[in-house]
Amino acid sequence: MPYLIMKESEVPQEPKQDQFPAAPFSPGPPESSGGGCGRVGLIGCGLLVLLLGAASVVFLLKAGDLFAWAMDRFEVEIAHALPDDLPEADRRRLHNAFEAASDAVRAGDFDPLALQKLQSKLRDSLLEESQNLTRQQVLELIAILEEVAGDDVEDESGEGKEEPLSPVAAPSTT
Repeated sequence: MPYLIMKESEVPQEPKQDQFPAAPFSPGPPESSGGGCGRVGLIGCGLLVLLLGAASVVFLLKAGDLFAWAMDRFEVEIAHALPDDLPEADRRRLHNAFEAASDAVRAGDFDPLALQKLQSKLRDSLLEESQNLTRQQVLELIAILEEVAGDDVEDESGEGKEEPLSPVAAPSTT
């Protein structure tokens, strides 16, 4: 079998890279983007979680004091909306009920259901379209505050909880 002898210039060679244009779909070597959020991001997120955790613990420890502060503010707002003809005894009873409810929540000795009713009543009282409350609304608020406080409500003389005041009934015409 005869062997073909070729000259070196006649030997087929691999095509050179610059002989063909770059393919439009080949973007080239992938670029490294740094790999995710990195160390700085992890440290920042970790510190944020730590601060949120600390704030949650402080809030849980100070929730009673925060509620008492809010109750003081609510009492001031309600005092501005009291009717002019409200007897002084009812005003004192309202003040004592606010204090007793604040103390009960601070101590953790309260009825959660009554507290929810109180929140609804305070919201409704403060959002009333007419600025002044009626005596009936004040008496309802006092009753709910006393329910939150339990048996801890005292009158000015320190004798304990009074019987609930009933609204003034209209005289009978029969």
